[in-house]
Amino acid sequence: MIYRKLKNVNKEVSEIGIGLWSLVSNEWGIVSNSEKILKYAYEKGINFFDTADIYGKGKGEELLSIFKTNRDDIVILTKVGYDLLTNKRRFDLDYLNKAINDSLNRLKTSYIDILMLHNPTINVVTNEKIFEFLKDLKKEGKILSYGISLGPTLGWKEEGLKAIEIGYESLEHIYNIIERYPGEDFLKYENIDHFIRVPHASDVLNEMKWPINYDSKLHRKFKDINWIKKGLQGAEILKEKLKNYMLYELALIFILSNRNVSSVLPNITSITEIDKYIKINGLELKTDEKIIIEEIYNNYFKDLNQESIEETQKYK
Repeated sequence: MIYRKLKNVNKEVSEIGIGLWSLVSNEWGIVSNSEKILKYAYEKGINFFDTADIYGKGKGEELLSIFKTNRDDIVILTKVGYDLLTNKRRFDLDYLNKAINDSLNRLKTSYIDILMLHNPTINVVTNEKIFEFLKDLKKEGKILSYGISLGPTLGWKEEGLKAIEIGYESLEHIYNIIERYPGEDFLKYENIDHFIRVPHASDVLNEMKWPINYDSKLHRKFKDINWIKKGLQGAEILKEKLKNYMLYELALIFILSNRNVSSVLPNITSITEIDKYIKINGLELKTDEKIIIEEIYNNYFKDLNQESIEETQKYK
C-alpha cells in the first residue's frame, strides 16, 4: 500500500480508504460482514476510515472501535451536523459539542484525527463561533484537525472555496472523470487535505456494477437514469480507448494522479472489491492517456458535469 502524508495531521493515510457508509447502509447493497471487511482492509494496509455519526445512526463509528488497540496506526475521519433523531442538519454549538462527545464514546477513543462538519451551507461555513469552537477542540486534543464535508451533491463551490479561505484544514468532496468540477477548483489548494468520494460516478465508471438499473433501494436512485445512460455511452468509449485498464481502475488512478489528493474513497462492500482496488498501487497515467481522458470529458462528460452541479440547487 502506498501512503500520502497529511498536510495538517502528523500521520500518513493509505491512498485507498474505506467509507463506512457503504458498510452500514443498504443503499449500496446488503452487507452482512462489515467487521470482517474492515479487518481485512487493515491487514492489506488500508489505514484510513471515513465515517459520520449519522451513518447507521452511530453504527459506523461503533464498528471502528474494533481498532481501539491499534488506534494510533489508523486515521479516523468522522462528521457531525445531522440530528440523529430527526435526520435534519443541526449545527448549534450545544448540539455539536454533544455530538462530538457521543462520537468519541462510540469510537472508544480519546481523539478524532479529522472532524468535519457534515454538508453545511454557506451560513454555517462562515459562522465564526463554530470555527472558533473547532479550533478550541483542537487545542484541547479532542480533534487533531477540522474540515468540511461538502454535499450531499456535487456542487457547493462557494462553500468549499470559502472554507479554504477561512482556514478549514481539509475538504471531502466529489471528484471523478465525469464530475471534475468544482473538484479541480478545490484541488488547486495544496495546503489542505483532500478526501475524494464517489470516484466511480454512481457506478458509471465501474463495469463490475454494470448493467445499471434503477433501484429505489440503492443510493444511485438520486441520480437521473438518463444521466447514467449518457454517462455509460462515454464510459464505453473510454473503456475501448484505454484497454490497458479496467474502467474501475482507471477511475481511481485518474484521481490519485493529482498529488494534492490525500486519499480516495471507493464504495466498498466486499473483500473482493478491496483486492481489486488495491491493485492500482503505484500505477500512473501516461501523457497520451491523460489526453484521451480530456478529449472524452469534453465530448461526452462536460455537460453531465454541469447537470450534476445544477442538481445542488434543490438542496440550498
